[in-house]
Amino acid sequence: MNVERHHAYAVATAGALLAFTLGPSQALVPSMGGWVPAAYAATADNGLPQVAKYVKVSDATVQAGTYSFVSTSSNDGKLRIMHRTDGQAKLDRCAAKNTGEVLAPVDCEVGGLSGKHTHEWGIESVDGGFAIQSKTGDGHYVHIESGKAEAAAGAQALQIQRMDDGAFSIGRQVGGAMKYLAYTAGGWSVSDTPCGISLYRQTMVAPQVVPNGKGDTGTTESQPFAKGTGGSQNYRIPALTTLADGTLFAAIDARWNTQADAGGLDTIISTSKDNGKTWSYSFPNYFNDSTDAYNNKATAFIDPVVVQDDAGAIHMMVDLWPGGVALNSAFKNNPVNGSGYVQIEGKQRLVLYASADADEQRAAGAERGEGYTHYVGDFAADGKAPVIKVSDNTVEYYVDREFFLFNKDGEPIYCPQIGSSDYVQQNVFYFNATLHVMATSYLWHITSTDGGATWSAPNMLNEQVRAGRSSNDCFYGVGPGRGLVTSTGRIILPCYTYKRGHGDGNSSVIYSDDNGRTWKRSSDIARQTSEATVVEADGRLYLFARHGWYAVSDDDGATWKDEKTLASSGLDITTTCQVDALTYSQKIDGKTAIILSAPTGGSRANGKVFVGLVEKDGSLTWKYNVPVTANGSHFAYSCLAEKQDGSLGLLYEAANADIIYRDLAIEDVAPGALIGNKRLVTVPLYGTFSHTVEGAFTGYGDIDRSIVDIRVTDNEDGTKTVAYTGKAEGEVRFTEESSGAVYTVRVAPRQLVERAVDPGQTISEALIGGGITHDPDTAIATAKLASSPLVDVIGEVPGSLGTDASFTGEAIALSRALFTFTADGDGWTVASTVSDGKAVYLNLDSTGFPGNAAPRKIDLRVGEKEGTVKLYDAAANRYLHFHRNGTAVFDRCTNDTSGADCYELYRKTEGASSEIAGYERLNGKDTVKNGDKLLIVARVDGADGAADTLYALNPSLSTSNKYAHVVKVDPERTSTTLSITGVAPGVTDIAVGDTVYRVTVRGLMAPTFSWSDDYSHATATFERAEGGDAVEMDCTVTSERVEPTASKPGRVTYTATVERDGRTYTDVRIVELPAIGGPDLDPLPDPAPGQPGTLPEPEQPEAPGQGADGPDGRPGTNGSSALPATGDAAAAAGVFGALGAALAAWGVRRKRR
Repeated sequence: MNVERHHAYAVATAGALLAFTLGPSQALVPSMGGWVPAAYAATADNGLPQVAKYVKVSDATVQAGTYSFVSTSSNDGKLRIMHRTDGQAKLDRCAAKNTGEVLAPVDCEVGGLSGKHTHEWGIESVDGGFAIQSKTGDGHYVHIESGKAEAAAGAQALQIQRMDDGAFSIGRQVGGAMKYLAYTAGGWSVSDTPCGISLYRQTMVAPQVVPNGKGDTGTTESQPFAKGTGGSQNYRIPALTTLADGTLFAAIDARWNTQADAGGLDTIISTSKDNGKTWSYSFPNYFNDSTDAYNNKATAFIDPVVVQDDAGAIHMMVDLWPGGVALNSAFKNNPVNGSGYVQIEGKQRLVLYASADADEQRAAGAERGEGYTHYVGDFAADGKAPVIKVSDNTVEYYVDREFFLFNKDGEPIYCPQIGSSDYVQQNVFYFNATLHVMATSYLWHITSTDGGATWSAPNMLNEQVRAGRSSNDCFYGVGPGRGLVTSTGRIILPCYTYKRGHGDGNSSVIYSDDNGRTWKRSSDIARQTSEATVVEADGRLYLFARHGWYAVSDDDGATWKDEKTLASSGLDITTTCQVDALTYSQKIDGKTAIILSAPTGGSRANGKVFVGLVEKDGSLTWKYNVPVTANGSHFAYSCLAEKQDGSLGLLYEAANADIIYRDLAIEDVAPGALIGNKRLVTVPLYGTFSHTVEGAFTGYGDIDRSIVDIRVTDNEDGTKTVAYTGKAEGEVRFTEESSGAVYTVRVAPRQLVERAVDPGQTISEALIGGGITHDPDTAIATAKLASSPLVDVIGEVPGSLGTDASFTGEAIALSRALFTFTADGDGWTVASTVSDGKAVYLNLDSTGFPGNAAPRKIDLRVGEKEGTVKLYDAAANRYLHFHRNGTAVFDRCTNDTSGADCYELYRKTEGASSEIAGYERLNGKDTVKNGDKLLIVARVDGADGAADTLYALNPSLSTSNKYAHVVKVDPERTSTTLSITGVAPGVTDIAVGDTVYRVTVRGLMAPTFSWSDDYSHATATFERAEGGDAVEMDCTVTSERVEPTASKPGRVTYTATVERDGRTYTDVRIVELPAIGGPDLDPLPDPAPGQPGTLPEPEQPEAPGQGADGPDGRPGTNGSSALPATGDAAAAAGVFGALGAALAAWGVRRKRR
């Protein structure tokens, strides 16, 4: 938003000119494709050519010269540099990284536009003010008109004025009123009020030399790669493993400010020694050819795979793309078919070219092993290898083991860093270097023997697994995630090919039998496959690959056979994404178990972890699964690790390049399974759970059946079904006798909702559906269900939210989904609010999540269907899209002309009788008025004559649940209400489906009694059902004595009486007296727990005062409490009290004898 500011009226004089001396021009040298900058060797006085920096203008005088313009405010908190692409009228924007005294970046970081002067603007004096001219090819000028700012031919006189806060305003008179250049939600435009702009003047300075590598380290809490870790905002392609000492080791691509698969990526690792609570990160693979920002000519370390060998060394392999080439997102997306090596004098040599351009290398004969000008010789003891010129066999340069270049005297040589005015040491992988490796992919392998603290020099594996083959694809790269060390000690790392013009090729592995010194390549999977993961189970290796295939190896991974679809094994996953798998350390249900993570549902969403059991014939049975994300939430690449305690760690890609680490208990991944010799069975309170076992099932006879009931039935196939019914919260344990398996049965509510009421008070709970499956104790509370049309309850047509396409979640009034359309120049801002009052805007920056906190200018365009509109976000260059294929979620697309981008608009109008009662349907975009509050509705045609279904855009800021952005128009929705009425103080449960409502009726419950040892005094304690301070009262104690005779024992009856609130409560204790002259009594046996009936029970006479009711409206109890135990079983305090009295009496008798 623009904030009005006061001018200082320090208007720069039109005749003031900026004068500076240009540094020495950088020499140009010819290449195969034209001219490229020559490299300079640094000298002691840094004799490199001067470079441009942009320094903030802090004085009041504007001088003629070259500038960059930066906004001083924005709607999303990101300041923007004014950008213009040659030939375009639009004044575009690039994000500024540093807006202090020196601006960064100095150039556009969109690779194809770097070096095109898109951020450079010349200020020159003209009659009446200043002209601002683009330094791009056509030299167009900034024009300010009514309602827009653009680049056009011909100078226009503008006023540049300094403001009170040090920024500048740029404007001109248009139709008698001043219009100002301004940054708005839709980009650079105009404003009626001055808008501050920072001016950065181009200044020529001596360059700095950026050191090699990245020594940045640090720590994070709970997450290894939270946004901002190491300076990166985006991460992709997780790898995770557990080291021998229990340390969690994670690796991933640091993608900085991009999500692209090339253009300046590096490897960041993070380790945790406390099971994932804290993490420590560092950068083992890092090239400084660019500025930690996307550029399509920058190098890329991508797709890590990690494993620890039996000797303790960590092996990490990544793909390395040279600057300017990759499969996508690079300057050239057509890599050379080749290994990068050519056999020269009987040995494979890394060959170098004069150009980094893949097309130029190909034209020079690279795919025939020709056209290279230099090659790398053998490495000497000092870690350097000569770079030999082919034409005369002389040594012109040297490289070290990371392939940085040195001149023939051993001194580093330098080239410009991409995206900055600094210089870096040349490397044969850098686009700006003098010499270049073949424009293909490279397998970069490094090792660490100290847990990732330090790393070896790289071992380039192309020479061993790509070179010398009869044919070579443009890519042979890593199957990312976790590698495998087999039972024989063989190290296996998955790989795959990509065929230019055809796509994914075939999976295979590379393997080493000497701890990573030498490597061989396996046979390929015959089917089209891609990234893969490999596990060992029951003497076989299983390879699971993207595209939905798996294969088996009987020779430790050298060859592969028995290729089958994962679907044929019963596994239903998304096949267009990487999968990960591991073999669990313990058997599950008596069989070797493979645990696999993948997205499901046909897209990169709804992640699950599956458990597959290996059968005797080697086939797989996928018996268990647990959701990790749901509701359409993003889940892409992932990696699993088993931790030392047997739980699982999972690292996965969430939305917007977020990386999430989660712990998963194995008992949750395989619920109810026999894991090793233990089985945890979780039973819902008041519900049931069952599983099948083979053979006998015994040993549970002594469990506490007040907590759980177990029933075993025989099946026709000889197995048995074990069914558990949860009766009260708690846990029982037993050992199944035939198998020796230790069972823990835990009863708990699946969902617990706690509510409190007063006696006589009624509260209501809105339910989605279901009936009462467990009734309350009606002496404490009552419950009943009622249903009615929801439209009658809320007074308007309802909508249904959901977590999937069934939309059976919360019901809302449709008016909550209204968006306000506010005119914004020639477009609209479309806004609403979420439940906490925060603003939400239609903004198509994120796939599947159209709600955003940042405003965005939206164009309304005519839809293909009559009376509909299309909503276009120009900044994102996307239309709002709705998936009408059954998934029923909003998305974005470039332009779908099938009608999937068409929407109906509805205005709330009293008495209107459209398809949505109470709403008027608008007839196209021209009927929208400024300030309209409208429903944005997608229509899905009904099948086979069924009625159409309408879905409205729902205001939401969720970035994890795509369905949160959708509300189904649901006029037939009914309202089910659970009414709960308090009767008397106490606690009771009501179960509706999987939900247990625990109801506390507030107030004092019937008392518990405590006695002195000689029964001369008793205290009554009244507990509050809701908790809090109890009330204690002294009781009146009376006694009645019946004397013993020679043949009959006597007794003393003690009665405690207390009155409160008009009610009388009593408790009775009886002491038996032995018959006179009777024999000594044997010692009492110890009572069995919970079995007071094993002792002689004292007779319980009718106690006086029992005619009064207790506070809950029931007859008073003899020493019992109205406080129910969990599950509403009344506490048997009176019974145990009587037992205590009997024990005391026996003790007195023995002492007296």
